[in-house]
Amino acid sequence: MNELTMTVVTVAIIAAIPLLIFLIGLATAAVMYESIFGKRYEIYETPLLPDANDYPDLLSEPVTFPSDKKYKYTGCYYYDRNYKEYKGLIIVSHGIFDGHLSYLPEIAYFASRGYKVFGYDNTGCHLSGGKNIRGLPQSVIDLNNALSYIKTQTELPLLLFGHSWGGYAVSAVSCCCDCDIKGIFVQSGFNRSIDMLIEEGTRMVGSAVKAFAVYIKMYESLKFGSRAKLTAAQGAQAATARGTKMMIMHSTDDETISLKNSVFSNVTKNDNITFVAVKNKGHNSLCSDAAIKYRRKLEDRFIEEYHGRGTRRQRVMFYAEHGDKKRYHELDGGLISMAADFFDSACAK
Repeated sequence: MNELTMTVVTVAIIAAIPLLIFLIGLATAAVMYESIFGKRYEIYETPLLPDANDYPDLLSEPVTFPSDKKYKYTGCYYYDRNYKEYKGLIIVSHGIFDGHLSYLPEIAYFASRGYKVFGYDNTGCHLSGGKNIRGLPQSVIDLNNALSYIKTQTELPLLLFGHSWGGYAVSAVSCCCDCDIKGIFVQSGFNRSIDMLIEEGTRMVGSAVKAFAVYIKMYESLKFGSRAKLTAAQGAQAATARGTKMMIMHSTDDETISLKNSVFSNVTKNDNITFVAVKNKGHNSLCSDAAIKYRRKLEDRFIEEYHGRGTRRQRVMFYAEHGDKKRYHELDGGLISMAADFFDSACAK
């Protein structure tokens, strides 16, 4: 090999190094991303999952509706048997790795206040189709699809209720949907997908995950296109500019979604937005103080009994024997009433 050839080869190798680093970084980000979002999350086995039978006056009507892919979503209309007419329709967007059944306490309460409620499961979650949950922007896509279906089925005023992943969805959906939404209640939502990926990744593996932030962001953009860039702040601005009312609630001690990355801290205040800061509520800010204390006590008791090594099956058996579903899911009467009052006011405008 002559000197010129060696020089060309050396230059080619040096030039290829940045590309190789880029491909390795992107591939690593893809593996990390899909390890979390590339699978389904079925209804988890627990004796404490709320059930419609727990609420004697709550009636339900299951439905399916199409996605923008080949699978179908499963949802359900809920209403109180004591009402024949309804103030509006509240659409519930659930938290990640979960489904709408976990929100039956809130659903039953809103129904008891004269609302029809629509709960559905996101892509890859519980009763809906889809091979996996895809990623954080998917909750906005799912809500947009739900709204496209709902607006052809009812003339009731539309309202949104979202928690966590769903809090992001109900806030950001107005970036891509121009439905006439009267009111949006946001509970413990986050503002931007990439911020939450880095925040949670740091909790899981440490600050080293920040080195892959650019690759994670790029991979999500490749997967979701422009929808990867949607933020709660942008959606809130678009919605409230059209006259939609918003109430945004967050607990200052939320360790799942930090105040820094929350909808609460990133939305610019205007006359159509009400901020509600609560304390010592963690991520489930509508739970009563007694319920929060009871959940911690029950979990501590389980850990103590099995010396921190209890299996999933042992947890199910323990909660079946010692758990009290009513105490576990008790709502904060003042806060849930505030949410319903907010919807009343939004419908009245």
